Amino acid sequence: MSNPYESPVPPTRIQDSCPEVRRSAIALIIVSLVAIIFGSVGLVVDIGLIVSGAVDRLEEMNQSPISKHTQMTVRVLWGVVLVLASSFVLYGAIQMKNLKNYGTARAAAFVSVIPLLGPCCVLGIPFGIWALVTLGRPGVKDQFETNSQ
Repeated sequence: MSNPYESPVPPTRIQDSCPEVRRSAIALIIVSLVAIIFGSVGLVVDIGLIVSGAVDRLEEMNQSPISKHTQMTVRVLWGVVLVLASSFVLYGAIQMKNLKNYGTARAAAFVSVIPLLGPCCVLGIPFGIWALVTLGRPGVKDQFETNSQ
């Protein structure tokens, strides 16, 4: 006699891989949120230094051949790039958690492993590698395709 509560379809590798996909996606979401928060605070502080005129006072003590205004401009632009990259990783990780848009999820995982660009610099690398390994498992891409329909 069979169990009426038992699923007629045995669990597959795809179903077994979904919790792992979600766990690695959640790790990327957390790292991305931390990077966005700290990056945004850093941008506010840098812009505040420029607007308040503190950079002009620092310029008087400058021993570097590069002006403080140039340094702060590059710093702000790089901060914007980092926040945008972390935002993309966050978006891709959310897509990964929901098993939607495999290409975006994979691209976000790639961005997170790029040193000095990914979220939280060094912290994004192991979580990005974990996401790439998880996304590369057999049947995972099929699960994304099934959910997107």
